[in-house]
Amino acid sequence: MYFHFAGPNNGQLMQSTTAAVTITNRIDFPLVELDLDGECNPTEATSLAVTSALRDSGFLVISTPLLPSDLQKRALSAASRFLESSNSKVVTHHPSDPKVYAMLQGIDSIRGDDNSDESSDDGSTTMIEDLKEWYRALRKTKAALLRCIAVGLGMADDPDFFARMHDEDNDAVRLLSYPPGNAHTGNRCKEHSDYGTLTLLLNDGVGGLEAFVDGMWKAVPYVEGSIVVNIGSILSEWTRQELRATLHRVAGPASVGSTMSKNELLRAVSATRISIAYFADPNADVSTALEVRDGDDRDRVTTHGDHADYRGKMSVSDYIRWRSGGHGANRSGVAFTSTEESRLGILEDLPDK
Repeated sequence: MYFHFAGPNNGQLMQSTTAAVTITNRIDFPLVELDLDGECNPTEATSLAVTSALRDSGFLVISTPLLPSDLQKRALSAASRFLESSNSKVVTHHPSDPKVYAMLQGIDSIRGDDNSDESSDDGSTTMIEDLKEWYRALRKTKAALLRCIAVGLGMADDPDFFARMHDEDNDAVRLLSYPPGNAHTGNRCKEHSDYGTLTLLLNDGVGGLEAFVDGMWKAVPYVEGSIVVNIGSILSEWTRQELRATLHRVAGPASVGSTMSKNELLRAVSATRISIAYFADPNADVSTALEVRDGDDRDRVTTHGDHADYRGKMSVSDYIRWRSGGHGANRSGVAFTSTEESRLGILEDLPDK
């Protein structure tokens, strides 16, 4: 099953939608203010803006009342505290990157240190509640973005098509802390693409996030009060790579091929970097390769009742386990698709600074 978006080019999109939705024209990574109604349904202009960016670079920056700035600050503070806690069951060092992280599968996995008394006045309860509030807000934002993508791909008659594939909330958050480095520090997070449907990333403003666009490593801008959105490989394959699962990384001063200045990277690596990545995956039994059953004119799968008939060679749960090296807290991101391996091969030819 594939979807095709026969919309205007990016320049036309900017002209046709600026009256209805605010778009800051960043060439590779536009900032879109989501225009949603009371039920979190996007306008057509918002949907086209989101989908256009995900076609062009696979990345965009969004702002939305669903993710208020105060909540963003509380979530980052809570993430930092959580990673500094003695909760050794979930906080671990990454096997290859210089970072500490906690992979939390579902809201119920967000718990305090088993050895601490959460009833005490040490802020533990507030920390956990702030993380859970952020998680709930991300789920609402995920649903809104999935509706944007459906409408932007020409499916205005069924805007919940993708949302139905995610109604089990098969998702996870990864709390990340990158310790300071020096002039010899290379990638703080290795080159990779994400393997689910959508990734929503909140960071503290410390630079270094780059995406590989048009053969170059380009800095993804930090906009206070906003988050970064990018596409995972499952959604990219569903759309025959029309929506792009773009390689990205967190660069350091010694990273090869960065377009950021050495001074920018030195400033970034001098500080601890805190971020929260939210990974939205489809329901576990959905196929990673949706097939057209009856060949209808709109290139849609056959539906039975309220759900589509999903068939393919690998389920989402199996695919995630293969790509990430495990399930839940054991995800480490160790496998690559053939498409990603070919793109990684290009990087070997990039010149150093």
